[in-house]
Amino acid sequence: MENGKKKGILLIIIGICIPLFALPFVSGFDMNKGFMDNFYNTGIRITKDTGQTAAAVKGPPADTSKNPLDLKKMRIEKIPYRLFFVPTILLIYIGIVMIDRARKKLPGQES
Repeated sequence: MENGKKKGILLIIIGICIPLFALPFVSGFDMNKGFMDNFYNTGIRITKDTGQTAAAVKGPPADTSKNPLDLKKMRIEKIPYRLFFVPTILLIYIGIVMIDRARKKLPGQES
């Protein structure tokens, strides 16, 4: 097997493994929802859910009219799982192109 073909197959395997390795950490999947709802709403949680409600937190309620750019509103809660498919598609495409370029051409074919 040629070197370019090996590299292409390796890129395809790595591309397939990226979302598979992230899959155990995904949350938000619901069997009762459709494909697109699950595609857009699943992700990897990066914030710790404390389980406290707004009524349970002691202190005065925060006035949101003063500061519309509150840091609690702007923080990222989860990484969308669909972002893991971008490098997958790119690596599979590059792998296919590398395999195609590595195959031997017949004398009448153009390169």
